[in-house]
Amino acid sequence: MVVIDSMFLSLMLIPGAKPPRDPSTGKPLERLPDRVQKLLEDLDSESERIILPTPVLAEFLIWFGSHGGDAPEFLNKIGNMRSLLVRPFDQEAAAELAAIEIEDRRKKGKRGGSSSPWAKIRFDRQIVAIARANKARRIYSDDLDLAKFATRLGIEVIPTWELPLPAAKQISMEYEGGQGNG
Repeated sequence: MVVIDSMFLSLMLIPGAKPPRDPSTGKPLERLPDRVQKLLEDLDSESERIILPTPVLAEFLIWFGSHGGDAPEFLNKIGNMRSLLVRPFDQEAAAELAAIEIEDRRKKGKRGGSSSPWAKIRFDRQIVAIARANKARRIYSDDLDLAKFATRLGIEVIPTWELPLPAAKQISMEYEGGQGNG
């Protein structure tokens, strides 16, 4: 199982979604649709299930609705995707988060070393707790705070700029008679 955040959700489902910036160049990430398509193909070939945490879904629906999107139509669309599982911040995730926070408060204080606003810290921690409760091994996210927190807990985080490009397609250029000019 893998988890996606709202950035990845928008890149997967909204054609022409604004690409994030590549930190190495400062420019929009090149060939983003190809990278996302390869990710989806790879996940499908591995029969990998994609978890969409409810806090991520809420964040996305707020953004989507404020940009003129039809939330009920979108919810129907994702409801029909067999590889996408919407998972709540439930009792198991709450227990995960409580254990994590108790440990953090002993070692690093309430914020666990983060300087982000408390609401964002809580939001990120809920996403990671849902990932852990659902035994996810990887999170796809560009959020550096979320990445630090998840990585510290043993969950791999892959940002968009680390998504591989698909292999170049080989083009066969055969000529009549099976031979080239010359």
